[in-house]
Parts: sequence; C-alpha cells; structure tokens
Amino acid sequence: MIPSEVPSRRARKKERTRQEIFSAAMELFAARGFDAVTIEAICEAADVARATFFLHFPTKASLLHEWNCQVAADFAATLEEPRASAIDELRGLIEHISGRLRAQADVMAAMLREFFATPEAVVAARSAAQDLHALFESIIRRGQARGELRRTVEPRLAVAVVLSTSAAILSGQVWKPGELPPEQVQAQFFEVVFHGLTGEST
Repeated sequence: MIPSEVPSRRARKKERTRQEIFSAAMELFAARGFDAVTIEAICEAADVARATFFLHFPTKASLLHEWNCQVAADFAATLEEPRASAIDELRGLIEHISGRLRAQADVMAAMLREFFATPEAVVAARSAAQDLHALFESIIRRGQARGELRRTVEPRLAVAVVLSTSAAILSGQVWKPGELPPEQVQAQFFEVVFHGLTGEST
C-alpha cells in the first residue's frame, strides 16, 4: 500500500508547487506588468529555487499554458446535462476566455507576445497536455456527431482557427488597443468563426 501512495503524494506536492509559482507570478504581473517581472522575483515570491521554477516552466512565457489549463478547467466545471448545443457552448467558452483576457488584458497581451517569440515556450506547449485545445475539440466533435456542425471540417483545424485568431486579436495584430469596443471585436470574431467570409449560417 505505501509504495503506491508515495507517487500520489509526490504528484500532489508537485502540483501544489506549480500552482504556487503560477499564483505568485500572476500577482506580480498584475502589480508590476509582465515585462518588469523577472523569474528571480517570481521564485522569491513563491519561495522556490530557480531550478524548481524551470522544472515546471521552461520560460516565463510558459506560464501561459497553466493559464490555459485553469481557464479550461473552470469552464468545463460549468457544463451540465442536458448539454446545450455545441454552438452555444463554443460561444460560452469564447466569452469565458474573453472575459478572463479582458480582466488581465495588458498582462495577457505581453505574455502572448513573448510566448510566440520564444521557441522553447512554443515547443514545450506542443508537448504538454493541451487542456484548452482538448476542451474546444471535444465540443466541436460532439457538435459534429449531433449534426450541429459541419462534419467536413477537421476539429483540430477548427480549434487552431479559433485560438490563433484569438491570439492575433489579443496581441494587437488586428486592431490597435481601444480601436473598437470589446463587444464589437467579439461580434466580428463570432461572425468569422461561425459564418466565415461568405455570410452563410452554420
């Protein structure tokens, strides 16, 4: 019995440490801005060694993956039976993400810019569990199985379109900050995602 319990305790301790690092980092980012916070400052706030930080996150920008995991877990916890339509759930998930992003807009924009500019962070994210991707994909596959969404579109491609478009908007590649109200940005985002460029309804 004891040997089987040891890995479980170790795993729980590792997860607690990961969460402590992430929480300390996000608090510092909110107070000082993403660019001004060093890994050393995060380690000091979380009371961990640099080696411990790198055990969990290969770069500062890799904290974005943990943010994704938490957002996905929070939304997944709201899904109840009977389930809504796939389109309603996708809209709800996108609105959920948008709300979280707007609450930390400057921090998340800076984190995304550094993430895409850091090859190590991108490679690590590809090899790690993709909770947010998996949640999007599961909703899309469920919608396809129920005939609510087109079956000719590969779900992984649909997820890539949604998330890459979101990242482009947040990082300022589409609109400059304040150029459009958030409601109009979201409306256009939904229009492109659900109706494409032809105007045909889903």
